[in-house]
Amino acid sequence: MLSNVLIALKKSRRITDVTVVSADKKASRIAHRHGAEFLSEGRGHGLNRALRLAIRELEKRTTGTAMIIHADLPLLTTRDVDKFLSRAQGFQVAIVPCKNGTGTNALLLRPPNAIPLVFGKGSFKTHLSLAKKARVRWRVLKIRGIQFDIDDPRDLRKFTRQDAKGESFRFLRK
Repeated sequence: MLSNVLIALKKSRRITDVTVVSADKKASRIAHRHGAEFLSEGRGHGLNRALRLAIRELEKRTTGTAMIIHADLPLLTTRDVDKFLSRAQGFQVAIVPCKNGTGTNALLLRPPNAIPLVFGKGSFKTHLSLAKKARVRWRVLKIRGIQFDIDDPRDLRKFTRQDAKGESFRFLRK
């Protein structure tokens, strides 16, 4: 799924740089194979801390926009990425919740430090609350290819069952 997400991001003409943040060393090889940078999450440091480090690195190069998108999105296409970026235009924070509305599957920050990062259980409501508290222009977007994530075996079964019915659930290939 990481390869699928990287292909969708790299094909978008609106994305300039891609960095993969992960504790999994295998993700480094996949990232580099797709022309992305890699930042190790580190042992015990957690995703939010690693993402903050990645954003600090981004801020050294630009004052623009950061987009955080998870790698467990088997339906993600370049069209979804471009739709997200287009609909987020004019907002400082844009959020796409996961399929059940509790987590955050994509977060756009303009500037990259617009709100703190709080990925994890209940992150959607917390990110939304932080955006309101910061008094930034925010928007919640619902984009199926970004919302459908694989969190457990039931999600995987649903994905493969729907794929077997001939629906357009496929992995992108180079």
